[in-house]
Order: sequence, then C-alpha cells, then structure tokens
Amino acid sequence: MPELDTSTLPRHERADAVITHLREIALASKVILQDADRVFMSTRVYDLGEVQVVNLRRSGLSLEVTRERDDCPPMIAMMLGSNAPATHEQFDHAVEQRQGVVDMVELNQPHRSINYTSGINWCLKFPVEGLGLSSAAIRRARPALVSSPLQAVYASHLKTLTQAAPTLAGHPATEQLGDATMALSRAVISAAADEEAKARDALHEALVPRIQVFVREHLRDPDLSPETIAAAHHISVRLLYRVLADAGLRLEQWVIDQRLDGARRELVSATGRHKPIAVIAHRWAFATPSHFTRRFRAKYGMTPREWRHTQR
Repeated sequence: MPELDTSTLPRHERADAVITHLREIALASKVILQDADRVFMSTRVYDLGEVQVVNLRRSGLSLEVTRERDDCPPMIAMMLGSNAPATHEQFDHAVEQRQGVVDMVELNQPHRSINYTSGINWCLKFPVEGLGLSSAAIRRARPALVSSPLQAVYASHLKTLTQAAPTLAGHPATEQLGDATMALSRAVISAAADEEAKARDALHEALVPRIQVFVREHLRDPDLSPETIAAAHHISVRLLYRVLADAGLRLEQWVIDQRLDGARRELVSATGRHKPIAVIAHRWAFATPSHFTRRFRAKYGMTPREWRHTQR
C-alpha cells in the first residue's frame, strides 16, 4: 500500500494528490475535500504479515465507493474511532464515530465515509479471504459490532498496535502478531454475527501472541503481574496460566528471561554502557541490584559487570 505526505508537495498539487491517493487506498469513486486550498494528508503503513496497520492524518473530507469493486481482492477496514466527528455508512446502516470504538467497512462494497473535521485515524486492513467467514456473516456482524462482547478487547488490541507497530519493522514476531490480529478479528466479527463457536476458537488462537506483545511492551513496569496481564486481556488468571502452559511457557520465568535479555543488551549499548548497573537493574524492574546480579549470573554464567567487561 503506497504512502503519502502532502507536506513534501507544492501546495497546488496537494488536492489532486489526495484524491488520487484515496482512489488507490480506499477504492474511492468520489472524493469531496472540505477546503481544497488547505488540504493535507499523511499516511503511514506498517505491515504485519497480511494485516496492515494504517495511520492517516488528514483534513476534512468525504469519500464514497458507488459500486461493488471486483477489480481487486475484497478487503476489510477495521477503524478505531477518534475524537474527530465522522460517519460511516454501508448497507443502509450508519455509524457515528466514537473515540475508542471500532467500526468495520467492506472496502470493495458501496459505502460512504464523512469526516467533518481534520483528524488522526488508525485502522487495520486485511483481506476478507483471511477471515474464513461467509460474506453473510460479515454483513450481519457490522450493525452489532459496537455492542459485541469482544468490542472492548478488540479496541484495546488495536490501540496497542497503534503504539507498537512503528517499532516493529523487521522484528521476528511481526508476522506472528499479524496472525494473532487476524484471529482476533475473526473472533470479534464472529461474535457480532452470533457465531459463538467460531468466536471462541478464534479468541483462544489469538491470546498467546497478544499476551506476548503486551508483556514485551510492559517489561519495565514493576507492577506487571499475572493479575494485570489477565485484566488487560479480559480473562481470568487461571485461564492466563492455562493458555501459556499449553504454549509451553511458564509466565514468571518467561518475564524474567525477557527482562534479563533487555538489560543484557542495554549494559553494552551505546547509551547504556556508561550507566551504573544498579540504574539498569531498576529500569528493567528488578527489585534490587543484588537480585538482578543473581538472576543474571544464573542465566548467563557471569555477572553483569563481567559481561560488560567482555564486550569492551
């Protein structure tokens, strides 16, 4: 998916560039700009396997797809609502955008989106084929998506992706995270379409990678605990331990190993090699420097000071 930044273009070229860009990324047949002389747009795209995380900064505009588009693979956009007022209309059902609430649009099917003011938007784009759901189920789900029991879980995951995606380029877990996002998308759409069995299976499929991403994002938080992890994923602590055990992970040891790995890298990094070891231990949420040193020696066979010395 192409990206655009109108700030790099001459002002007289920006309106045409925005319209052309929206015809390409949103399949828009019609685009109406609120103020063509002051139009701006910036798009960034982050690939997670077959899932794309899209950030869009734009001036006020509306776009419309007037007919079914059969000249490209069917795609779905899952849009995280912002505080900028907007309306999305499809299949005779209109949704007023609400901050933190996810709405869905089938991009290849007729629809209209009205963005009344400038704003910043995040959405997921992925192929319909990857969901493994019927078109009837997908269309049945949209009106019920806002009230789906998994709406809060999905919105939380999408918000986490907006924070993590810009840092994940080239990370080995990127494709795994994309697979988890597809599974969770399947779960939330299935739940909204009253296909409970598919929703339950897809939700469990998505849990472990989502938990791993959440833990990596909060490794330096001293309050990270089984309770906070379970609460963030709307599951019980008992289920948390069970799904991780099924994946061959022991939670506490895995968290400690991840923290040790981060601290080990920082000890010899350009910005960390001159920091006191006690500071780095604290930054990686170890209770005391002696606790950090004991754990470090047990894992790597040397103390943090010895490790730093070997890397000079």
